[in-house]
Amino acid sequence: MTRILRLLIALLCSVLVLGGVLWGCGKKGDPRPTGITAPAVISDLKASRTDLGVLLRWTTPEAKGGLQKYRIERNELIAKGATCPDCPLECSVIADISVNDQRLSRAGENGVSYIDANVKAGYLYTYRVAACDLSVQCGPASNIADIVVDGEASGINVEPGKK
Repeated sequence: MTRILRLLIALLCSVLVLGGVLWGCGKKGDPRPTGITAPAVISDLKASRTDLGVLLRWTTPEAKGGLQKYRIERNELIAKGATCPDCPLECSVIADISVNDQRLSRAGENGVSYIDANVKAGYLYTYRVAACDLSVQCGPASNIADIVVDGEASGINVEPGKK
């Protein structure tokens, strides 16, 4: 009798623990508290060439709670034959950079710029940037800025992309 009672108690405890775990999962969704929105999208990203690399410029988007960082992503393809307008864009994060980092430059009241010094001649680079708020929730990725870094005997010339 005690053996059956112990088995029933163990079974009941197991059911209660399993039920508590499954009940505690809750609703799946955005972990952001209600009323808090992600930073606005950066819509004016531009890429140009400098002696130090590729210069990225954009305007700081609005964020109700303030901004903490920018996530800069890049795709790199060999420029020769690199046209595939319907292919998905596979970008890698090249910088998760604080808004107060010295690698960011300020231009005017809301202008921001960053130099990607890790570029090679003969490649097409495609960039996008997302702003992240103080809770490190990032807004949507920006418009795409692309640039071809073209290497020749006379130096490196750059042709801005046509996107």
